Amino acid sequence: MDKITKLLKGAVDLHVHSGPGLIPRSLDHAEAVKQALAVGMRGLVVKDQHSMTSGSVYFLREHVFKGAPISFYGGLVLNNTGGGISPYTVDCAIKYGGKIIWMPTLSAKNHIEVHSKGHKTSFPDTKEKPLPEIPLTIVDQNGALLPQVIEICKLIARADVVLATGHLHLSEIKLLIAEAKKQGVKRILMNHPEFIVNASLEDMVNFADQGVIIEHSYALVVSGELKKEYLVEMIRRVGAERTTIGSDLGQKGNPYPVEGLKACIRDLLDLGIKDEEIDLILRKNPAKLIGLD
Repeated sequence: MDKITKLLKGAVDLHVHSGPGLIPRSLDHAEAVKQALAVGMRGLVVKDQHSMTSGSVYFLREHVFKGAPISFYGGLVLNNTGGGISPYTVDCAIKYGGKIIWMPTLSAKNHIEVHSKGHKTSFPDTKEKPLPEIPLTIVDQNGALLPQVIEICKLIARADVVLATGHLHLSEIKLLIAEAKKQGVKRILMNHPEFIVNASLEDMVNFADQGVIIEHSYALVVSGELKKEYLVEMIRRVGAERTTIGSDLGQKGNPYPVEGLKACIRDLLDLGIKDEEIDLILRKNPAKLIGLD
């Protein structure tokens, strides 16, 4: 067994974009699980920008892959198509077995504004033109958190699942994390702070100091939007013990999630990240975050 294969064994990918989906996908949920099983991965979470995934993976877990040595889950992104910033949809997703609740991504006011200012990313389009987005923010006109956001934090804390920050503005994320901790949320994941959010290294360290796990997306390296050298710099500044990397892959035309993680491990090793640090980033930290350890 070569070193990369050995380090991939037992990995947990919290950011898999398998299908079905409105955005074209290169593989479906069942294929994603099969590929992860084939390399000995321990777990994955499938994410859909437009729909709750915690219900659909139930049938795979209980019937197709029942008894298989892998844990896989879904969740909910609070975009317009998922019900927006609604405690009702969050409550439903959790009761269906969802492990991660993501704040708005495509529908986030910050995401929409970043794109409107000419910052074009490689974010893929849907197969068919969707209804126009209603920009979503988690604060009111006075800059205070919306009451439903506080209720969502309470639901997440009660169920002890993961709150992910999505594509919110940095100022919103700061308020959200403070409130989440106030309400007793123990599992917080900051998604790709270097992308759309544009957080500084100091911001990342500050969030990590508050117990937040910083997640990076290898898809950004694939697209050329993130230099692998900066990925390593972020790991060094924040610390491997407070970092995880998700493939963020599954889009048509991109590598499969498993292949992306293999390339990620190769890049990390080439740039001096040690085996024990990769063990933290790809195995221990994501496993602990979703309650496998």
